[in-house]
Amino acid sequence: MNKINLEKRWVFEPLNKVVIENRLARLFLQASEEQEVYMEGTISFSHAQDSFPAEDYIQSDYQDGVLKIILEDIDSDDFRDAIFTVTIPEGVYLNVKTDNNPVNLDNLINKIKVLNENGPIYLQNCQGDMHLENENGLIRLTECEGNIYAKLENGPLSASKIRGKVLHLENENGPLKVQMASFTEVELYSENGPIFYETIPVENGNFQFKTENGSINLILPNDFDFTLEATTQWGRVKTTFDLPITFNEDIYTMINGEGTTNIKVSSDNGTIKINSENRFNLDFVINKLEQIKIALLKVNSEEEKQKVVDMVNKITAYINRLASSIKEESIKDKITSATAKLKDLVTNFNFRETNDKVINNLEDIGSQIQDALKEGIKNIKESVDDFKKHHFHTESVSAYIKKILDSPQIKPYLGGEHKKKEKEDIADRSRIKILEMLEAGKITAEEAERLLKAIGKE
Repeated sequence: MNKINLEKRWVFEPLNKVVIENRLARLFLQASEEQEVYMEGTISFSHAQDSFPAEDYIQSDYQDGVLKIILEDIDSDDFRDAIFTVTIPEGVYLNVKTDNNPVNLDNLINKIKVLNENGPIYLQNCQGDMHLENENGLIRLTECEGNIYAKLENGPLSASKIRGKVLHLENENGPLKVQMASFTEVELYSENGPIFYETIPVENGNFQFKTENGSINLILPNDFDFTLEATTQWGRVKTTFDLPITFNEDIYTMINGEGTTNIKVSSDNGTIKINSENRFNLDFVINKLEQIKIALLKVNSEEEKQKVVDMVNKITAYINRLASSIKEESIKDKITSATAKLKDLVTNFNFRETNDKVINNLEDIGSQIQDALKEGIKNIKESVDDFKKHHFHTESVSAYIKKILDSPQIKPYLGGEHKKKEKEDIADRSRIKILEMLEAGKITAEEAERLLKAIGKE
């Protein structure tokens, strides 16, 4: 038999921690619906095996609430691959150590620690504090929630739609890229790699970004209250915010709104870019409305009620600012009417009486706000797409980029039809043309970056 199917189950009480030392297989770690650890997998060989001593390569030990599983390497030229799926009960501390194999964690509600040397680490839809280290492999997080600490030496880190209180990322040589994040305490450090960080609005945050030789690109919402201080020794500071900037003792300072979140940015040699973002942060609104509902359920005094009223005043002000950018008056009216109802509902809430009706009304008003914002977002997107089609005479940005790349100025260079000197001249002219289009507002910074990268690859 070329493939050997294995299955094993561990049931212990109590079970507080699971340690997996893996030198054998690609691991897929998932949530268990039972209070047990269950593993199934396949080991593949080049040739059929008469027998396989599984106990020599899959070992386990249980002591004082800790289950330790050891997956040993198969030292044989005939061994090809191994893939194991392990389910972990909710709430158990999970500690994984592996050398070169990929580790994939999905839908776990656990405190997690993963150490890897060269293989990638993937996390999707996980909840709980996460400690991740990788020497040369990548780390990727998608829609995770909890305090996150990650350290890399040479591999890239990318994250999208992550949230929690504390985010600490550090990398020696690779890039750090984070999109749609929601953390109040943020530290990102890279010695030689670039940093990209996009946040939704948070309150009273403390952000720090530092790189020695890489660039730093921050995407901050227009309606985000922040005080930003930037320092660079040999690089430059650029911003798309229409805000006054002061320069004092080598520090660039800009303040947006009430300036309640402190942001410190430092790059010795790289460029610092502070970009504004007009995107609607619907997830932020939904999370705030849910927080208000939870807080309302816990109100037992006038003081606690006032805290909820303050929360409502802040989020309704934010929602009304979003509504002001919507052209359709009917949608604006829906939003402002719903936010007025929300403020009135919470202000007149009597915590001494039953609050089931109030909660139902709150959920109904929240749905009205979400539906109206979604309608506004849809209309704005249609307007932008129509603008691009009319302005660029093309159906999409990707088609526009393709049009640029197929142009006589750029295509010869990409196609390798000229000699090296001619290619260099064309490339230089192409870069200048792209930067001119960017300065004129014909393309965005992201589109310009993609065009420049396309030239660089050739």
